[in-house]
Amino acid sequence: FLSWCCCKSFQKCGLYRDIVIVLDGSNSIYPWHDVQSFLINILKRFHIAPGQTRVGLVQYGEIAVHEFSLSDYQTTEQVEYAARRIQKRGGRETRTAFAINFAREEAFSPAFGAREGASKVLIVVTDGESHDSDDLKKAIAACEKDGITRYAIAVLGYYKRKNIDPSGFISEIKSISSLPLEKHFLNVADEAALNDIVATLGERIFSLEGSVSVNEASFDMEMSQVGFSGCSVKNNGVLLGAVGAYDWMGTVVRQRGNHVMVPSRSAFDSEIPDELKNHAAYLGYAVAVVQAGRLQEYFVAGAPRFNHTGKVIVFSLNDHGVDTIHQAIVGDQLRLCYLINFIIKPKSSSTKDFLERSNSRLRLRLRLRLHLHRFTAISMLACVSRGFPRTAF
Repeated sequence: FLSWCCCKSFQKCGLYRDIVIVLDGSNSIYPWHDVQSFLINILKRFHIAPGQTRVGLVQYGEIAVHEFSLSDYQTTEQVEYAARRIQKRGGRETRTAFAINFAREEAFSPAFGAREGASKVLIVVTDGESHDSDDLKKAIAACEKDGITRYAIAVLGYYKRKNIDPSGFISEIKSISSLPLEKHFLNVADEAALNDIVATLGERIFSLEGSVSVNEASFDMEMSQVGFSGCSVKNNGVLLGAVGAYDWMGTVVRQRGNHVMVPSRSAFDSEIPDELKNHAAYLGYAVAVVQAGRLQEYFVAGAPRFNHTGKVIVFSLNDHGVDTIHQAIVGDQLRLCYLINFIIKPKSSSTKDFLERSNSRLRLRLRLRLHLHRFTAISMLACVSRGFPRTAF
């Protein structure tokens, strides 16, 4: 029950996704039912619910209109039903810069359902160069300033039907996309081929693991899985693992009475370098407490996917976050990952060589195949996982 309460609490306070689709409905788009089919299929991949993802839709040509706003519908089924009723509005021009500004200023405003603290995602789908291309640079700069992540899709059907070189069009759509382009830019041969990229686009927008770029929406605690692991701490408290926190880097949560403490994203910077922070370490996969004497209390957390070898960190906490990181050790060069309970009972308040002694004892136990129940002491995680495939976890 306690871990459920913590999960509900923390998953409500992170970054939600407000997604606005800017859809070209000008005369050159054909056939419309292929575009509408793509729209319905991509909406099916969004988990639209109160406190989760919201979606708005802007259709444009010479003008831009709100087909529905972020706050209009509360479920995926409702949004899908609305998308089935949308008709192509037409237009002799494609004013993409105007439509992007329209979405940024209106669709992402509180009046149309945008939420404070929500990550903003813009999806632009168009089949031609804009008639207001001179305004694009300014429109994109404004999106950058507002922290809007942009996915742009170039539909080449018109160019293919008219036998026109699309290189200028592709360059323009790339300029709309956030970086890196390999994640945020897509192009398809024609309108029918839009449905071939539904899965790819959905995975890129809602990827749970992997790298997060500067402009890309990231997760703090809303995917945290608080309570994935847990143990008791002194003064009637609990220590909980949160493997999905901070883009699956992971963290821990300590609760004592009504006081809940969550370390900041940077709390374990010294042990998880920048180049590995977005590689899903899963810190908090298992947690434990080491009682050294009557007063001293050390906390232990394991990160089984750290650099694909695993890592165990011993640290102290205060009421505001991580006080001190005392020691850390990486996993052994074995092709298995063991999450094992074993015995260590420090004889003093020092953590010196704590993990080395623990790890040696664990390896001895594994070699001798002795029964763990013969020991009496605390629970701790040991990760020995080098060489394990990424898909294994």
